[in-house]
Amino acid sequence: MLNEFHPPEHAGVRHILTSPRLAARCTPYIGDHDFDWSSLLAEAETMSGGERLLVRIAHDLWEANGDVGIWELPRRLDRANFERVLDALELCRGDLPARRLEVLVDAA
Repeated sequence: MLNEFHPPEHAGVRHILTSPRLAARCTPYIGDHDFDWSSLLAEAETMSGGERLLVRIAHDLWEANGDVGIWELPRRLDRANFERVLDALELCRGDLPARRLEVLVDAA
Protein backbone atom coordinates (compact mmCIF):
# COMPACT_ATOMS: atom_id res chain seq x y z
CA MET A 1 0.00 0.00 0.00
CA LEU A 2 1.23 3.49 -0.84
CA ASN A 3 1.65 6.11 1.82
CA GLU A 4 1.79 9.89 1.57
CA PHE A 5 5.58 9.82 1.23
CA HIS A 6 5.72 7.69 -1.92
CA PRO A 7 4.24 8.74 -5.24
CA PRO A 8 2.78 5.87 -7.29
CA GLU A 9 5.81 6.07 -9.60
CA HIS A 10 8.02 4.95 -6.72
CA ALA A 11 6.14 1.64 -6.50
CA GLY A 12 6.35 1.10 -10.25
CA VAL A 13 10.04 1.89 -10.46
CA ARG A 14 10.83 -0.25 -7.41
CA HIS A 15 8.82 -3.10 -8.96
CA ILE A 16 11.04 -3.09 -12.03
CA LEU A 17 14.34 -2.65 -10.18
CA THR A 18 13.57 -5.48 -7.76
CA SER A 19 12.75 -7.98 -10.50
CA PRO A 20 14.57 -11.31 -10.15
CA ARG A 21 17.02 -10.39 -12.91
CA LEU A 22 17.93 -7.02 -11.38
CA ALA A 23 17.42 -7.15 -7.63
CA ALA A 24 20.93 -8.23 -6.60
CA ARG A 25 22.54 -5.45 -8.62
CA CYS A 26 19.98 -2.68 -8.12
CA THR A 27 18.79 -3.01 -4.52
CA PRO A 28 21.84 -1.19 -3.06
CA TYR A 29 20.83 1.91 -5.05
CA ILE A 30 17.16 1.97 -4.03
CA GLY A 31 16.45 4.48 -1.28
CA ASP A 32 13.39 4.92 0.86
CA HIS A 33 12.25 7.95 -1.12
CA ASP A 34 14.48 8.12 -4.18
CA PHE A 35 16.90 6.18 -6.33
CA ASP A 36 20.64 6.66 -6.89
CA TRP A 37 20.30 7.03 -10.64
CA SER A 38 23.92 7.87 -11.39
CA SER A 39 25.00 4.60 -9.73
CA LEU A 40 22.13 2.61 -11.24
CA LEU A 41 22.90 3.83 -14.75
CA ALA A 42 26.62 3.13 -14.25
CA GLU A 43 25.78 -0.38 -13.02
CA ALA A 44 23.52 -0.91 -16.03
CA GLU A 45 26.46 -0.36 -18.40
CA THR A 46 27.74 -3.85 -17.51
CA MET A 47 24.32 -5.56 -17.72
CA SER A 48 22.83 -7.52 -20.60
CA GLY A 49 20.78 -5.60 -23.16
CA GLY A 50 17.47 -6.70 -21.62
CA GLU A 51 18.57 -5.83 -18.08
CA ARG A 52 19.87 -2.46 -19.26
CA LEU A 53 16.52 -1.80 -20.94
CA LEU A 54 14.68 -2.52 -17.68
CA VAL A 55 16.85 0.02 -15.86
CA ARG A 56 16.25 2.55 -18.65
CA ILE A 57 12.49 1.96 -18.42
CA ALA A 58 12.57 2.45 -14.64
CA HIS A 59 14.63 5.62 -15.08
CA ASP A 60 12.22 6.94 -17.69
CA LEU A 61 9.22 6.26 -15.44
CA TRP A 62 10.91 8.24 -12.67
CA GLU A 63 12.39 11.12 -14.66
CA ALA A 64 9.87 11.27 -17.56
CA ASN A 65 12.57 12.06 -20.13
CA GLY A 66 11.13 10.00 -22.97
CA ASP A 67 14.36 8.03 -23.37
CA VAL A 68 12.71 4.66 -24.02
CA GLY A 69 10.87 4.02 -27.25
CA ILE A 70 7.56 2.24 -26.81
CA TRP A 71 8.61 -0.08 -29.65
CA GLU A 72 11.33 -1.51 -27.39
CA LEU A 73 8.85 -3.06 -24.93
CA PRO A 74 7.29 -5.74 -27.15
CA ARG A 75 10.38 -6.28 -29.29
CA ARG A 76 13.16 -6.45 -26.71
CA LEU A 77 11.62 -7.78 -23.49
CA ASP A 78 10.85 -11.42 -22.83
CA ARG A 79 7.32 -12.30 -21.67
CA ALA A 80 8.07 -12.17 -17.92
CA ASN A 81 9.79 -8.78 -18.05
CA PHE A 82 7.19 -7.38 -20.45
CA GLU A 83 4.48 -8.32 -17.94
CA ARG A 84 6.55 -6.86 -15.08
CA VAL A 85 6.73 -3.54 -16.94
CA LEU A 86 2.97 -3.64 -17.53
CA ASP A 87 2.50 -4.19 -13.78
CA ALA A 88 4.84 -1.25 -13.11
CA LEU A 89 2.80 0.98 -15.41
CA GLU A 90 -0.35 0.07 -13.51
CA LEU A 91 1.42 0.81 -10.22
CA CYS A 92 2.47 4.22 -11.60
CA ARG A 93 -1.21 4.95 -12.20
CA GLY A 94 -1.93 4.02 -8.60
CA ASP A 95 -3.69 0.82 -9.66
CA LEU A 96 -3.17 -2.70 -8.39
CA PRO A 97 -1.78 -4.70 -11.34
CA ALA A 98 -4.50 -6.74 -13.07
CA ARG A 99 -2.55 -9.99 -12.66
CA ARG A 100 -2.55 -9.48 -8.89
CA LEU A 101 -6.29 -8.88 -8.96
CA GLU A 102 -6.77 -12.17 -10.82
CA VAL A 103 -4.77 -13.99 -8.14
CA LEU A 104 -6.84 -12.36 -5.38
CA VAL A 105 -10.10 -13.31 -7.12
CA ASP A 106 -8.91 -16.90 -7.60
CA ALA A 107 -7.92 -17.11 -3.93
CA ALA A 108 -11.33 -15.92 -2.69
